[in-house]
Amino acid sequence: MVAEMAHVFLANANDIPAPADEENRADYLTILVTRARAGDALAFERIMLATEQRVVSIAWRMLGNSDDAQDAAQEVYLRVFKYLARFRTGEDFRGWLYRITINVCHDLARRKRSTMTTRLSEIDFGEEHGAVEDPGTDPETRTLRQQQLALVRRALHVLSKKERAALVLRDLEGLSTEEVARALGSRPVTVRSQVSSARAKIRTYCERLSRRGGHDGKIEL
Repeated sequence: MVAEMAHVFLANANDIPAPADEENRADYLTILVTRARAGDALAFERIMLATEQRVVSIAWRMLGNSDDAQDAAQEVYLRVFKYLARFRTGEDFRGWLYRITINVCHDLARRKRSTMTTRLSEIDFGEEHGAVEDPGTDPETRTLRQQQLALVRRALHVLSKKERAALVLRDLEGLSTEEVARALGSRPVTVRSQVSSARAKIRTYCERLSRRGGHDGKIEL
């Protein structure tokens, strides 16, 4: 639904052209946010188009289910639209957006508590979110990597919600520690502690599981 809404205005000749390089994308988003706060519907659609993939990816990894991730993304943008006037000029918009995403995921998880344990084992960290396997990777290495990811998927349920959020944003989404801290409304030192604790718990879980199942439990986190 969000994607369909975003395409409605793409033919507008007065639209701001999206920048081709990373360096100018922050300025581009700042312009869009300013225009959206002034009531420009096209600018808001452009914000969704520019950020939707990351929002859905975070939601998928937090919730472990594609349908829930899509529901979360829709709720995220409803909240962004509702509270955009409260966004402070000069604040990190992406951090604000990711914080809303994490909060929405926590709300959905609480409502679906009875089914979360099963769904956490079904998370896919592969091609659904652009992580395409290097075609030059040999089959043995590819198989080992798949086994490791399967173990990590199963291990995520041992983490607290704060550890899980920090690990998803830092290690799986590739945000810097400072970006994660802004997204979670935390401090870099707290994020480092949460990520370190999460990595240790996952390693311990995977090592125990591998000893029982005979898999290679070496996990690179």
